Amino acid sequence: MLGMNATYLRAQSGPIRIGAAYALSGVGAPVGTNMLAGTQVAAYQINKAGGLLGREVELVVRDDKYNSAESVAVARELAGDGINLLLGGSQTVTALGLAPLAPELNMAVMIVAAAGMPITHELFNRNIFRATANNYTQYSSLGRTLIEQNPDIKTWISIAPDGDFGRDSALFFGRAVSKYAPGEKPEVLDTIYAQGTATDFRTQINQLMISDAEGLYIGLAASAQISFFQQARSVGLYNKFKAIGEVGNGDITGNAMGRNTHPNIWSVCHWIYNAEPFTSIPASQALYNDYVEMTGEKSPSAQVAAGHRAAMAIFEGVRAAGSTETDAVIDAIENLTYETAGGPVSFRKEDHQIINTNYYSQMGPSDTAPFFQFNDVTSIDSAEMIEPAAPGVAFDIDELPQ
Repeated sequence: MLGMNATYLRAQSGPIRIGAAYALSGVGAPVGTNMLAGTQVAAYQINKAGGLLGREVELVVRDDKYNSAESVAVARELAGDGINLLLGGSQTVTALGLAPLAPELNMAVMIVAAAGMPITHELFNRNIFRATANNYTQYSSLGRTLIEQNPDIKTWISIAPDGDFGRDSALFFGRAVSKYAPGEKPEVLDTIYAQGTATDFRTQINQLMISDAEGLYIGLAASAQISFFQQARSVGLYNKFKAIGEVGNGDITGNAMGRNTHPNIWSVCHWIYNAEPFTSIPASQALYNDYVEMTGEKSPSAQVAAGHRAAMAIFEGVRAAGSTETDAVIDAIENLTYETAGGPVSFRKEDHQIINTNYYSQMGPSDTAPFFQFNDVTSIDSAEMIEPAAPGVAFDIDELPQ
């Protein structure tokens, strides 16, 4: 009996192992690697403060390769290794594979940044949470921001990946441009579609150039968006479009384009470490200071905050539950409010959708390194824009008040 007790105590004092599956290779890598960095900073902060429940946090990192089948394989591998708490779904394509699998594996899964509507609608189950605004809330808010900031633009168009996320985000963006426009309603042209992993956008760029639009939404993410801008600039697209809204690459695109950044890009923004309101938020400054201490780098990407926000939800859930058991952690997160780099957040109990402040940043070129700069940050409370909870039911925008 003494031997059994000693074995049990050693197991309980070992590290709390938490899975972290991100796109670390392939087209999604520029986003996934930065989100993983934020998750690693969160673990660093927790361990520096004494750990969770008296135990160190250990991240078990895997590459989902921006691939749904790979994300499923990774989740099964981690579950087989005894891990029941998972951070994953840095993009919708991987989250759609994870969501229905979570109950089978008895995992609590925190979807990090996937905005696709099915996750908290027809695919919802109590084992999954979403730590980012959903597609409707995020891109309706982006459309509202763009038309409020650029009311003179009377014709808009979108280019988006040909999948659930791309079709929906373009639709929601366009509807919001029409709904929130002051005065005369602008025209919203049909969306132009491309493959999310494409590298050649010459056909789509030609379609954009011959359109009558002066405002553009880009639903392409990560490396695909950078390729688009590189090709678009060379044929004069910058001169055609007065304003561009984009899915959330932000500084990733800015760093890639430098002086060749479009002068009026508005982005979904998780964080800008040296801009208000973030500089006045204690959790934001702690994230920046610990990121620099941990990595030695002084210019973190905005995506770092997304990975940090999701990780802290799991960590604070374990702390509140006083346990790492799946059901106990789920119950705790349902009732959790915690601080992030963007302010306090919580989860809607009915569908586990995060409720937070959504930020949007405007950037353009600069004459000094890194040769792009953020010029403005605005925000919209997600509670103003979110749809009613409907777990298990497919989302239909036409059922909402128009």
